[in-house]
Amino acid sequence: MSAHRFFLEGPVGAEGALALSAEDLHHLRDVLRLAPGDEIVAVGADGAAALVRLTAVGAEGASGVALGNVDAPRIPRVWLVQGLAKGEKMDLVVRMATELGCERIVPLMTSRSVVRLDAGKAAARVDRWERIAAGAAKQAQLTRVPEVAALADVSGLMGAVAGAALVLVAWEDAAGAPGIAATITDAALSADAAVAIVVGPEGGFAAEEVSVLVAQGAQVVSLGDTVLRTETAGVVATALALAARGGLGGA
Repeated sequence: MSAHRFFLEGPVGAEGALALSAEDLHHLRDVLRLAPGDEIVAVGADGAAALVRLTAVGAEGASGVALGNVDAPRIPRVWLVQGLAKGEKMDLVVRMATELGCERIVPLMTSRSVVRLDAGKAAARVDRWERIAAGAAKQAQLTRVPEVAALADVSGLMGAVAGAALVLVAWEDAAGAPGIAATITDAALSADAAVAIVVGPEGGFAAEEVSVLVAQGAQVVSLGDTVLRTETAGVVATALALAARGGLGGA
């Protein structure tokens, strides 16, 4: 059985106190009932991971000694821009995209978004999605938790993904558009370049919105001949991009 994984709020030291959040300390001590002598994988805020043997667990915190480094898997840099979806669909997308290895998730509000969030509700949702991403990263044994960015709209989207070398908009009305894998391959990106995939909400993008993004440098791609639900499209697009960049067992 794999050791339980915890993301620290500071670096992993050779020995001493572990910078656990209050929530993680509660989970370690009261839910998992771990005790001195048990081993965990601790991932520092810098992404470095180590196998740690606990030496003390108490009400105020936990301490341990590092036994050795844990190698981090090589995961390509793929970002998902996901149109807001109804109900718990966004929770599902965040969890599954994280498990796949998505580096950054940007929630997007468009003209056809059924869900409308004001600033307060948007901040609360982002906080919830961050917690979901952290839990999914632990389950997937990752050494990073994806960033969940602030809610964006179409006019500000290219600024929100300014660090991406390639921005691809999955649009169901894009007749004859190439697929994600072919477009990424043709771009001949460097190994550390980030690719952003943009998926619309229920109802998809308006043509005017796609035109705005294309005018700013995005490229339109197709997810195939079938029309996918938004939550399916986001996960499929992420997986296709990761595979095209050599992740998920790809070349």
